[in-house]
Amino acid sequence: MSKLSICLLLVVLVVAIEADGDGRRPCEGRCTIRDLSSPRLLCVRDRRTNTCTKLRPCRLRELNCRRRDSGLAPLKESCTTRCRNILGGSGVSGQCAKRLRTQSGSTDSKRVRDCRQRRCIDDKIAGCWKDGQGACIVQTRCEASRKNCVNPSNQWSRTSQWRCRGNVQGGGARRCRSRPIVIKD
Repeated sequence: MSKLSICLLLVVLVVAIEADGDGRRPCEGRCTIRDLSSPRLLCVRDRRTNTCTKLRPCRLRELNCRRRDSGLAPLKESCTTRCRNILGGSGVSGQCAKRLRTQSGSTDSKRVRDCRQRRCIDDKIAGCWKDGQGACIVQTRCEASRKNCVNPSNQWSRTSQWRCRGNVQGGGARRCRSRPIVIKD
């Protein structure tokens, strides 16, 4: 072999190595026996098709490595309850289940709903009401009790009428007046 052909071969080899590397980091190791014996499963959701798959964490790493090499976006872990209807172990796919509501939220909304549906007798006369943060509003007793249902930490209570001077019913809450307005003749 001549020196020229050896130089050309080295140039081609260097170009091939640079083209193959193209700045990508190598994928993490493959699944080990320890990884495969772990009972932990992840739920991976494909948003486009709403399909969920149960996978071991190492299988998800391998799959995302292949997707990255293909130029696709990586798959992300979803809530495990989305895979609750899928029977079987790792690699099994199926339609994703609907998200579960939290228990505290559902009982809280039932409490609010029951409170709001209570009958209110005095819904005609509007008065001045003050909350714990110093805001005043002109509203009826029924409106105040409905607002108190929604936010039990900031209750509306009856206050002097002069504190709402300038407010109108339905006009929203404003800062309460600190002292009565004295009109001098």
